[in-house]
Amino acid sequence: MKPDKVPFKYLGINVSPKRSVLECHCLVEKVVERIRGLGARKLAYSSRLVLVQSVLSSLHSYWARIFIIPKTVIAKIEAVCRRFLWHGTEHQEGPALVAWDAICRPFNQGGLGIKKLYDWNIAALGKYVWWIEQKADHLWVKWVHSIYIKRCTWKEYEPSINNSWAWRKIYQVKTIFHQLLYGTVGQMTGQYTIKEGYRFLRPDIEKVRWAALTTVRWMVPRHRFCVWLIAQERLLTQDRLMKMQIIPANLCFLCGLVEEDHEHLFFRCEYSRKCRDLVHRWCPFQLPAEKCCDWWIKWRSRSLARKRVIAVVMAALMTNIWWCRNKCRVEMLLLRPDCLVRQIHKEIRLRLSSIRIGSKNSKALNWIDIICKN
Repeated sequence: MKPDKVPFKYLGINVSPKRSVLECHCLVEKVVERIRGLGARKLAYSSRLVLVQSVLSSLHSYWARIFIIPKTVIAKIEAVCRRFLWHGTEHQEGPALVAWDAICRPFNQGGLGIKKLYDWNIAALGKYVWWIEQKADHLWVKWVHSIYIKRCTWKEYEPSINNSWAWRKIYQVKTIFHQLLYGTVGQMTGQYTIKEGYRFLRPDIEKVRWAALTTVRWMVPRHRFCVWLIAQERLLTQDRLMKMQIIPANLCFLCGLVEEDHEHLFFRCEYSRKCRDLVHRWCPFQLPAEKCCDWWIKWRSRSLARKRVIAVVMAALMTNIWWCRNKCRVEMLLLRPDCLVRQIHKEIRLRLSSIRIGSKNSKALNWIDIICKN
């Protein structure tokens, strides 16, 4: 049965000669509906991050492989994802701890690996440019060559002003990827992939030195996210709240003696020092008494398994110190260091006991066994 009017729906996509914001609004509504059904206010940042990467972005990916989504729609989707990540809801406005552009960078550049939706959309449509150049065995490609390109080559082709909006958009994608697809010698190089196209579109930013610390998969995901914020000094410590003119004073909640910042809270505070000393009783390594990122860079030549175990312990220690600080700030209740360290030890044992390590890595197994048995 033929549709009697345009646009019409086919496989969940509105089919029309030109893509408008109103036609793509249903995509934004789907993302919002998915968030409302998740109950994300009670989820940790790390859990929301997984949902943004796997669930919300997948809704966009299907549409992005078919046509160019208007920038206005993509901006709305990214705004929804940003609010969901930092606030757990789609409508609450407020400052983010880290800018969205920084979050969309690769892990080695200090980001979280979330796709920049517009760039991924362009990279996904690059496959059509590749198919046309290679004259792939597709009915659509044959139709394009017979109707548009005809006697000239795809590399030399230029559309006319009377061509459809969708076709002119595909031509714009070809101009964006001209250097990647044809190379410097004027010939197509290799096999095009969306991953390669996306990497080509993203800016080449210098790698951060602390990236390896925040990508240790042995860590509890919640701890890993907290360490990622600590490495950039983006937690809302007292010194940052005072700079925002939210509070009048910035004394540390744990000791009440010194101004609170990231360096003091996790490595110089008397309360943190007591917790670190108690951890040394069952941890087979000497934990750093300095800024964790500086220590990690300094110990790059050490055993990888040893660094992973220490990273798990340090991440649990810093995350629970931050949790204890917030509990003291809200409830005016400060846990004793030994109670907090027992909680840290329990979390580490549960995490390390669930990690699968090959029998060849005997040292790592021995260290994990010591921590879990103490």
